Amino acid sequence: MLETVFQLVMIIQSFMAFIIGVLAAHQFKFNGAGSCMVGIAAMLGSGAVQFTAKGIVLKGIGDIINIILVVIIACAIYMFLQGKLGSLEMIILPVVIPVLSALIGLLTLPYVQTITKGLGHMVNSFTDLNPLIMSILISVTFSLLMVTPISLVAIATAISLTGLGSGAANMGIVAACVTFIFGSIRVNSMGVNIVLLIGAAKMMIPVYLKHLIIAVPLTLNGIVSGVLAYAIGIKGTPLSAGFGYTGLVGPINAFNRMSGDATIIIILLVFGYFVIPFVSAFIIHEICKKLIPSYHDGIYKFEIPKQ
Repeated sequence: MLETVFQLVMIIQSFMAFIIGVLAAHQFKFNGAGSCMVGIAAMLGSGAVQFTAKGIVLKGIGDIINIILVVIIACAIYMFLQGKLGSLEMIILPVVIPVLSALIGLLTLPYVQTITKGLGHMVNSFTDLNPLIMSILISVTFSLLMVTPISLVAIATAISLTGLGSGAANMGIVAACVTFIFGSIRVNSMGVNIVLLIGAAKMMIPVYLKHLIIAVPLTLNGIVSGVLAYAIGIKGTPLSAGFGYTGLVGPINAFNRMSGDATIIIILLVFGYFVIPFVSAFIIHEICKKLIPSYHDGIYKFEIPKQ
């Protein structure tokens, strides 16, 4: 049952590029058809859709940077051609926009992935060190990269990050999520906080890039999470490494790879993924506010674009 839930969640995650494309098009006030065209282009050019001898397969969520590039191209083409083709618009645009944008995306994908893989090899080099140090370094790295356009799933799959390394990466995502939850809870709306609680910390990229001081609690929480991953023995797969507790992908994978009494394992995972990270994040947040003058709740304010 848990494995089925995990598989369904992974399928949903694989459509991330399509969702990004549709939402981006919506910001430009595109109609439903136009939004779908951009979404399809993003999906095809993301790298998540792969063609094999056995057919079409979905692999990960694609490269976020390349998705952004494809979405920009697709939106530009749509705005350029909209209203210029008359009655042929609904015949030509649904083909031209996804195909042309995706083709450009597939051409740029290898070069963009080179950057991603470079970061990945740096992370993978940590595995040659002491397991505890490795866990901390990977957790901190993934915590800091979580709120950037870099695709963590792409990094993990590119270097086949498995076992304890995957578990540490997974806990790094948890560290990023809890950091932003406690920073946001007093200054943002309930909707924003709920989204963060679910685990979608990437929405805070603009906040993080504007206030890099947030890297301090991200690092500290990453250290705590790295120690937890090592102490509990959290393990995972390349695909689960970049999801944290979102959709329970991380906990389910860890549960399937831990031996012993199921009840004890569940208790350990509850404490490892939820209790200790949340408590430590609250403490670290309060300490940082007292010790760092430029660090306060206000820097976590998320500005929702006006429609």
